[in-house]
Formats: sequence, structure tokens, C-alpha cells
Amino acid sequence: MTETDQPNWTTEWGDNLALAGCDACDTIYLIPYDKAPLPCPLCGQGELLLLDAAADRPVYTQPPELVVPFSVPQDKRERILKQFASSIWIKPDDLKLDRLNGRIQPIYLPMWLVDADVQAQWQAETGYNYEIVSHREQYQGNQWHTQRIKETKIRWEPRVGQLQRHYDNKTAPALEEHDAFARKLGRYRLEEAELYQPEMTQEVLVRLPNRPPDDAWTDAQVSLRAAARQECRQAAAADHIREFRWTAEFANQNWTQLLLPLYSTWYRDDDDQPQMIYLHGQTGKLYGSRRASMKKARKYALIMLALATLGFLAAVFFGVLAIVPVGMAWYTNHNAELNAIQQIARDTAVLNNNN
Repeated sequence: MTETDQPNWTTEWGDNLALAGCDACDTIYLIPYDKAPLPCPLCGQGELLLLDAAADRPVYTQPPELVVPFSVPQDKRERILKQFASSIWIKPDDLKLDRLNGRIQPIYLPMWLVDADVQAQWQAETGYNYEIVSHREQYQGNQWHTQRIKETKIRWEPRVGQLQRHYDNKTAPALEEHDAFARKLGRYRLEEAELYQPEMTQEVLVRLPNRPPDDAWTDAQVSLRAAARQECRQAAAADHIREFRWTAEFANQNWTQLLLPLYSTWYRDDDDQPQMIYLHGQTGKLYGSRRASMKKARKYALIMLALATLGFLAAVFFGVLAIVPVGMAWYTNHNAELNAIQQIARDTAVLNNNN
């Protein structure tokens, strides 16, 4: 497939981009033409192969409006990878800093921002903190002492009301695995987002959404509900809120696609299986599988066992050898005593013969 064969929707993202998919995990990307094929940066099990952008059109193809830029300096990134590699004592041969750096791949992951008008009836229990003071008597040092104790209690009151608000930029996942990445790497500072420019994707792989707005709307409602719950607590001047329920109507929804930065790299373990490493593109937080080398561990164990066996045999040999000086000294002394006795016997015999 050549660039001129690409349907118009890819050119809306920028020039020299192709649709590609992983033949193992079925994830879909836009990638620079000169990068295909390449290992999948998320699963590591398959390759990204070029697809027909018309026949294999993804569920959502519009370019993003906003991008959170990469902001981890290269020296910091290398330092983080070095710390990761050095944290594994008996590591596989492939787990080396130069290889991790050579395989590093920047990726953009999509997310939704939703604007909406909300009109709702709500009810909840709002909680208000108050203090009570009690006294406790203790007998110490031959006398009674009174201790003043403060406790914070919560007074709960029912509340009902109406809500009519416009909310901006409430988040919703554009990927099925969005929450998994958020748990592993943490959240992003969305306020640092910039307007999308086509040159932002020249050297970066872009993961395309697998949850279009219609599918992500239920998650967007969760974000809107959380914002409304907090506002209702503030409107009631309450310290806490619970049992929040509402009946809401939504209008004027506007969806914005936002791209989040991520680095991916990998190493191969003893079984030649790729082990993925991910770095947060804003904070540098790392998540990866720490796999030690069992082959090396067994090799070292055999060496130590052989040394221990040699040490044992040497100990036995020198233990036996240690008896020799004592035996020789005893034998010499014993012979000297026998010779002395025999000499005395001979001398006695000579004297007797002379008499």
C-alpha cells in the first residue's frame, strides 16, 4: 500500500501515517509508514502490520483536539530504566540499559473529555461535624486527675434539591484498558494539554479508541455524577455527603479526544518471552515485570554446590592430614620409650652375666 492509496480520514491526522494492527492483541494504531512492521508496544507478543484503512476502518477515526505532551527528559528516563534494571539481582542477559533504550517507543493513548448541561432532582444525607467534650477521671500519684477529651461526631440530615449546571472536561475512557493503565501508572495533569498539531505524531505511535463516545457515555455519567455530588455537598455547606441519588437529564454534550503520553520498552526473559515496561510520559513513573533469570540462578547454585563439595572434601583431607603430625610424634615417643626399656633390659642382662 502506498501513501496515495490512503483514504482521506488518515490524512486528517497528518501526512505519512498508516493504519496498523497487532496480529496478537488486535490493538489498532496510526503509525509512521517507515516504522512498519514493528513489535507491538503494548503486548509485545505480536507485530504491527499495515491494514487497509478503508476495509478495516476503526470505530472512531477523527483526529484529537488536545494532546498532553511528553515531558520526561531523556536523562531522567534513562536513570529510571537503569534503576529498574539494577533492581533485579540475577537478571536475564537481555535486561540491559542500552537494549531498553534502543527499544523505547513513545505512544499516545486516547481519552475522552465531555462537556454537558445537566438538569437534575437530587436527594442525599449531608453530614456536619460537631465536637463533644467529656471528662475522664484517673488516679495517679496518690491523687485523682481529670482529663478533658474532645470527640468529633457527625450529624446527618436529609436534603433534597434541584441542580442545573454546565460541566466541562469530565473524563471518560476511550480504551477498554484505560483503568488498568491508570492503576499502574497514575493519572495525568490534564491542565498541561496543548492543541493538537500533526507534527506531534511524526515519531509517535497513536493508539486509536476502541470505545467510541456512545459506548463511553455510561462512564462519563459517573464523572458528571461525582462532580454534581461534590457541588451539592458544597451548596449544603456540609462536611460530608452520603446516599446521593439523582434523576438527571443531559443536553448539549460535546466530546473532545485527548491524547496521553506513554513510553514502552521491553526485554526478553529466560523463555524468550517479552516482558513489557511502561513509563508515564509526564511523571516518569515506571511499571514493569521484574523477572529474574532462573537459568543463571541454577548455574550459580551449581557452582556454589561444587565449591561447597570441594571445600568439604578438602576439609576431610586436611582433617585426616591433621592427625599425621600427632601420630608421628606419638610413634616417635613410643619407639623411644621402647628402645629405652629394651636398652635397660640389655644392660641388666649384661650385669647379670658378669656376676
